[in-house]
Amino acid sequence: MFLLFLTVAPSFFILLYLVKSDRFPEPTEKIIKTFLWGVVIIIPAAIANDLLISNWSLLKISDSVSHSFLSAGPIEEGLKFLILTSIISKYKDYDHPVDGIVYCVCLSQGFASLENIYYIYLLYGSSFEIAVLRAITAVPAHAMFGAIMGIFYSHHLLAKKKEDKKMFFALSIIVPILLHSFYNYFMYTTPILAIVLLGTGIYYSFTVFKKWNEKKIRI
Repeated sequence: MFLLFLTVAPSFFILLYLVKSDRFPEPTEKIIKTFLWGVVIIIPAAIANDLLISNWSLLKISDSVSHSFLSAGPIEEGLKFLILTSIISKYKDYDHPVDGIVYCVCLSQGFASLENIYYIYLLYGSSFEIAVLRAITAVPAHAMFGAIMGIFYSHHLLAKKKEDKKMFFALSIIVPILLHSFYNYFMYTTPILAIVLLGTGIYYSFTVFKKWNEKKIRI
């Protein structure tokens, strides 16, 4: 029971902090819906990752490169971006820039929670050590990728000039893919760099969240 708690609790603690800190709270049903979309997309993500990794293995591409830049990063962040642009962006409640952070982190934590169950229970056979490691690395990393996606997408919605809108729209998918890819690569090759990247991304995301959360800005 404690292992299950350790598996799912980190995602819920992150969500609880965001929801309780948001000065412009989102409807509970939207939070739940967004979280569940994150759970749903892990299925196509797993299928696509397995197919791609098998192909890259046949081409003798190293695991550190194929698992990072050629599968997980673009596939997982691409699916999150698809949900953001096709569903979340159409919420009438997405009317403040901080909402982009809240919803995208919710989406990411839905994904991270089911991914955690897979890694901890299925891939590593109920491993306490993996649960602890992922609680302080992979789960907050997914939150950070989501937050930064939401930040750039909110900038896209706030922008007045057409060129700026296009730029921020592109950045809202490119930056999370690069962050995710490099994070995974560093976890394979130089873990300390992955921790530095994670800490820097969390600090940036928290700073923007705090700044926007103090202002009555409407999209």
